[in-house]
Amino acid sequence: MGGGGVRARWKSAACLVLCGALAGSATAQNILLKDGKTIVTKGLRRQGDTIMATVETILPARGTEPAKTLSGEIGYQLPLIAKLDFPEPAQLQTVPDLIATGKLAEALVQIEPVVRYYGGFRDAPGSWWVDAVLLKIEALQAMGNFKEADPLIDNLSRVTTDPEAVRTAKVFVAAQLTRRGDHAKAVKLFEEVLKDTTKPATLAVVAVNLGQSQLALKQYDSALLSFLQIPVFYPRQRMLLPQAVLGSGRAYFGLEDLPRAKAALDELLADFATSPQVPEARAELEKIAAREKALAPPK
Repeated sequence: MGGGGVRARWKSAACLVLCGALAGSATAQNILLKDGKTIVTKGLRRQGDTIMATVETILPARGTEPAKTLSGEIGYQLPLIAKLDFPEPAQLQTVPDLIATGKLAEALVQIEPVVRYYGGFRDAPGSWWVDAVLLKIEALQAMGNFKEADPLIDNLSRVTTDPEAVRTAKVFVAAQLTRRGDHAKAVKLFEEVLKDTTKPATLAVVAVNLGQSQLALKQYDSALLSFLQIPVFYPRQRMLLPQAVLGSGRAYFGLEDLPRAKAALDELLADFATSPQVPEARAELEKIAAREKALAPPK
């Protein structure tokens, strides 16, 4: 059967296994104030604890003088602001695909200006800084560059005015524990985050990394459910799909479901042929082949 049939079977299995077990972008840089007012701006910049908004004022015509449009800045203190209504950066849509397909250097080039710009608004509600940093961390970790990724994680944890940023930082701290082999402690941290967050991007990162620790602890059923959350519930988190597919293949292998393990790994090789997970997928397929040979009846 062709690759499309394999992919369809794997995605169908993902829905059946997981569901059975579990029984907008803005268009302008506006300021939404806590008193309900909306300030339409031509641009924003940060100055201390004040957000400076470039606004236009139209002076009506007087006698023979035509109407005039004047531009100037007005400052708004952060405590008065409910949200900065930024348009979503296009890189938040393009960079995940670059990471998923192994174009990591290009991903970093694209996301860095977003991280730098929104760094000035990192503790302001509505900033895209956390989302951009999350992508940068993922790209760096996919490259194996933990020396640069880990300080970014520490930086996230200091954004105390954004509870979601703190939770995201905790996820990556737990992921560091997973990487270092402290799986029981990592699982406990992941479970703490799951109690508080509802953000899909954070939940998806939790699912993939929690699955890795569950694999290491040989909790294959739990690991499988964690990995299958990505294609079923968080398909928009495309950069995590190769990790999730690889993890599901390993979990199926641990459960001795060799056909589904092969289907998952074939999915990875077909859809993410340039992802960093490809060598690992091929190694897993070799293990499956060896296991099949060992289980085959003697001729």
